Order: sequence, then C-alpha cells, then structure tokens
Amino acid sequence: MRCLPALVLLFGVALGGGVPYMAAAQEPEAAQETPPDEPAATSRPSPQTRSEALAAGLQRQLEAAAQLQLGEEDKFLALWHPANTAKARGVLVIVPSEGETADWPRAVGPLRRGLPEHGWHTLSLTPADPALSPGPRPPTPEAPAAEEKPETEENAEPDTTDTQPAAAQTTSAGYLPEQTAATDNDESTPPQAEQDTPPPTHAERMLARLDAAIEHARTLQASTIVLIGHGTGAYWASQYLAQLQPKDVGQLVVVDPRTPPMPEQPLEAYLAALAIGVGDFYMNDRPAAQEQAMQRRNAARRAGHRDYRQVALTNLTGDRHYEQEQLVRRVRGWLDRKPAR
Repeated sequence: MRCLPALVLLFGVALGGGVPYMAAAQEPEAAQETPPDEPAATSRPSPQTRSEALAAGLQRQLEAAAQLQLGEEDKFLALWHPANTAKARGVLVIVPSEGETADWPRAVGPLRRGLPEHGWHTLSLTPADPALSPGPRPPTPEAPAAEEKPETEENAEPDTTDTQPAAAQTTSAGYLPEQTAATDNDESTPPQAEQDTPPPTHAERMLARLDAAIEHARTLQASTIVLIGHGTGAYWASQYLAQLQPKDVGQLVVVDPRTPPMPEQPLEAYLAALAIGVGDFYMNDRPAAQEQAMQRRNAARRAGHRDYRQVALTNLTGDRHYEQEQLVRRVRGWLDRKPAR
C-alpha cells in the first residue's frame, strides 16, 4: 500500500504530466494575481476659442503696458492707449463687433490709435464669443393649478374591500412600497439650492464686459466718457445705455451699426430711447446700409430725439487706408462739436 502513491505519480509522468496540470487547475481563484487598476483618464483642457486665440495673438504682439485684464469671473483682454496731450478730454470706450479683436484693423484699431492724438484716452475691449454663451433663457413655466375633486369623490367613503393588512403589503426586503418611492425621490431629486446656476447668456456677458470697461473708465476720473460701437458692438452699446442709463456717459458713436441674431429689440428702438447725443456713421455705398440708416433716422424723428445726427461715409477711391483716415476725422469732428441742450 505504501508504493501506491509512487505508482500513481509515475503513471501520471508517463502520460505527459497530466496530474500536475490537474492540480494547478484546481487551485482557488483567490490565488490568481489580479491585474493592477487602470489609471484614471486625465481630463483634457478645453480647446481655445476663436476670440481667446485672437486675444492671445494680440498679447504676443503688443507691449504689456497697453494690456489690461478686466472682469471678474469672465475675464477679458482690453487695450489701453493714453491721450497724447497734457490734459485729456475724456475716455472713449470702444466696443468691437463679434468676431473682431480689440485692435481690429477696420474702424476699431484706427480709432483706438488715432484719437489719442487729439486728447482722448481710448479703452478697447474684447467682445464675448457667442459660441460659448447659451441663447435666451425660456420663460419659467407656471405651476399648474391643483385640480378640484368632484363632490362625489370627496364625500365618498373609502373602499375597504381591497384593503390588505400591512404585513401582507411588505415586500421581500421588509419595507412598504410607499417607503421605497419616498426613498427614491429623496435620492434622485437634489435640493433646489444645490442645483447648478444656469450659465450667463451672450447678452449678459456682453453687458457685463461693457460694465467692467465703464467701471475702469470711472477710476480714471475723466471728465467725459463716450461709447463707440462698431458693427454689432453698436447694438450692445445702445442696449447698455438704454437699460442702465449711466449719467456719466455723455455721448454714443455707432459706426456701421448692425443687429446680432435674435435681438431683444430693434437697434433703432434703443437709439431713439437715448437722451444723450448719438453720432450715426454708416457707409453710403451699400443699399442695405442706406435702408437701415433710414429706419434709424425715422425712429429718432418719431421719438423727438434732440441730438441724433447721421454721417454718411463714401469711399470713392477704393483705398482702405483713406477710408479709415476719413472715419477718424469725421468722428473727431463729432466729438469736437457742441452737443445740443
């Protein structure tokens, strides 16, 4: 009997190692090595938007003394150019159109660099990127009124034929179905205070940037603050002045004004409601621009605006440099005039 294990071992070796293979297969699963945990996926930084990329290009090209970072949560680049005179006449806050930079070569850059030669500080801001901002928020739906039950249901006695003992309604887990529903609602519905605040709309971001630029201009203790809007920047400047009506902003200049998609009100409605001087500079060589200028003029006349003037710009030579010089001279003449009282 003592030789039996040895014979079994020799018999297994003769068969090709079958016995050791069976022994290894019978090892418990806990003895097998577990693979190490995979590393957690690292979060990639969000891609740079177009306006951020253009602003970064300006930061590399311009000197640091001309650059300002304004805003609190939504920080943006603003370009500062001091007046080249002993005494400044005021601050010009320039609002470019969406898709442009604070030093855009058409209208924005020439006004930013040319008007300081005539005694004006200039502060040009970067417009918000519409792609990052949600659309207008839908109105909050009203809570439906509670339905009144008919008298037959209110006065009817409860039906006890289908009533079962509480013990019979318990589930296999040992709790009532009503308790399960209440538990699920508590876990799935967070409190109202813990819900995320909706992001600001594009209009809110634009008006916030305008407000930050105006606040910075106030710190300079300038005698006059003037808003200059180019393209859709003219719309946001007009809406800002019509809604907030700041008393320290004396005039508004709009250059080739345009309306953004889905505006809250037409541009001419904001311009006609202003109580300050408005200089409307538009290109007279485009039929669409002429038609829109006529709508703005008629709205100002119907509102009885006392200090609304339009200036038609015509480039007969086709020279872009001459066109921008003409714009700077015309805007300078508008700023030098005596406003109507």
